[in-house]
Amino acid sequence: MKNKSRNSLYDEQEGVFTLEDEISVNWLVSQVLQQKDAKITKLSNEDLQKLLTMLSQSELRMPDGQYCLFWMKAKIKEKKEMAESRLGENWSKVSSRFRYILEQIDQSIIGIDNLKEKMLIIREEIKKKTHDKNNMESHFEPL
Repeated sequence: MKNKSRNSLYDEQEGVFTLEDEISVNWLVSQVLQQKDAKITKLSNEDLQKLLTMLSQSELRMPDGQYCLFWMKAKIKEKKEMAESRLGENWSKVSSRFRYILEQIDQSIIGIDNLKEKMLIIREEIKKKTHDKNNMESHFEPL
């Protein structure tokens, strides 16, 4: 379902709007596994392992400078928290699947040979992107 006024897409499974030009986990999964419209929660365990192996052996960085597995872990953690806040058996299953995926990502991260190097680069990228103070002040006065 497309919302034309905001150039966003509504993800019915997640119940959230995402911008068309925003990179999503599902888009990344589709690109890496070369499967059209792949969803991380619908992957078989074998496909999930294949995806994580390919990503852990790559040097892929996301636009914000994060290594792909750290980026994916953060995005999936957000989705898991959203799923946990919803009621129903289906959301419980989705939440459990996200928890399993996070565990598998952690296992992949543990196995990376040059993990410290990838983490240091992330810290350097974050330092470069921090902004100076804008010296704004706000005051609230009682009515």
